[in-house]
Amino acid sequence: MSLLSEPMFGVFARGLLAAVFASAAVSKIGRAEEFHGVVRNFRIGPEAAAKPVALVLPWAELAVALALLAPWTVVSGAWGSAVLLVLFAAAMALNLRRGRRAIDCGCFRAGLRQTLSWGLVARNLGLTALAVWLALAAPAMAAPGIFDLLFGAAAAGLAFLIYVGAALLGGLSASRASAPTHGAGR
Repeated sequence: MSLLSEPMFGVFARGLLAAVFASAAVSKIGRAEEFHGVVRNFRIGPEAAAKPVALVLPWAELAVALALLAPWTVVSGAWGSAVLLVLFAAAMALNLRRGRRAIDCGCFRAGLRQTLSWGLVARNLGLTALAVWLALAAPAMAAPGIFDLLFGAAAAGLAFLIYVGAALLGGLSASRASAPTHGAGR
């Protein structure tokens, strides 16, 4: 039995993806007008579509997060998260190709802007790979035992904290880089 077929790794993947999508959804639902501005700023599709997309997207993220947690919906939740992650990566890549790096990715609303970068595209594609693996592996995976649940969930929680910490540090460095320097030339 390989590591990737271990139920603990499945619990880890489900937990990490669910935490990413649930936290992103909750922060966007709480700041709907702000998120509408983020969606508009991506300039993908007609202007009239920005408001409906901004209203529906957080609820789709929350639905994916909940589907990842239930054993009978994990496969659809994994495929749903993969689709969303690919769409997010494509939207970021399109804007990066347009030379539009200084816009907020809209990933989280943690008080710090996180500007677009190829690193964010790579992060989303890495999470996509995890989601696709989960969708393919979950049907054949054994049911997790208590050890798998505890350690898989703990590992997912730690990975999520690292993920959020990296996002906050990225937002902090972007905000410092764009802040005006006072006293320059003294």
